[in-house]
Amino acid sequence: MPLVFIFGERLFGACDYFSVEGQEMYVRTKFYHFNFMPCAPEQSFLFVADGRAIELPEMVGRSIGWAWLRYLAWIAFITIACVAVIFLTTGLTEEQWPWALVAVSAVLLGLAIFVTVYKPKASEESKQQYLNMVGQLVARQYLHQQMAAAAAVHAGPAHEVVTIEQPPPYPGLHKDRVNVTPAGSPHGVPSAGSPQAIPPPQNPHNIPPPQNPQGIPPPYGTPTTGNSNVI
Repeated sequence: MPLVFIFGERLFGACDYFSVEGQEMYVRTKFYHFNFMPCAPEQSFLFVADGRAIELPEMVGRSIGWAWLRYLAWIAFITIACVAVIFLTTGLTEEQWPWALVAVSAVLLGLAIFVTVYKPKASEESKQQYLNMVGQLVARQYLHQQMAAAAAVHAGPAHEVVTIEQPPPYPGLHKDRVNVTPAGSPHGVPSAGSPQAIPPPQNPHNIPPPQNPQGIPPPYGTPTTGNSNVI
C-alpha cells in the first residue's frame, strides 16, 4: 500500500469570533502543514464579513493554541479507536478493557467534534483592536478610491494628482477686526481706517466758498449771492 504525503500551507485555528452589525468576523492562522498537522505558524489573518482577509501585524497565540488542540483531539480519537479495533479483532472480546477503549474513543470523538465546531469568542480588548484594524483598512481603501477618481478626472497618474487639502481652521473673532468707534468721533461715525468710514464731501467744480470780509451777518430775507436784485 503506497504511502500518501500531503504538505503545504493551510489555514488553521479559527478563533476570536465577534459580530459587527450582524456580520461575523474571526481570526485564523496560516501554517505550514504535513499531512494536515500544523507544524510551523506563518501569519495570522482577520477574516471580515465579505470573505476578505486582513493580515495582522503579529501572530495570535490563541489561534495557534486552538489549531493544536483540535489536531490533538482528532489524533487522540483516531489512536484510541484504532487500538480498540485491533484488540477487538484479535479475539479479545471477552476482556473488558478493549470495550473500555471503545467508550473512551467515543468520548474523544465527541470532544474532537466539539472543539472543531466551537467558536471561541473574542474578548472586548481584542475586539476593539480588530475593529481599529478594520477601520484603518476602510480608510486606506477610501483614500485609494479618491486618488483613483482624481486620477481619472485629471487624466494623470494618481501620485501626480494634487491631493485634496483640508480647509484652514476658522481663526475666530479678533478685536482688531471689530469696527469700534474711536473716542472723539462725532455722531458715532467710524474712523477713516474702518471699512465702513464715510468719505469726505468733494467739490468737483472748485467753487470758492462765500466770503464776508466785513464780518456783517446778512439780514433776514436778504437774497443769496448770484441774485440780480442785490442791494
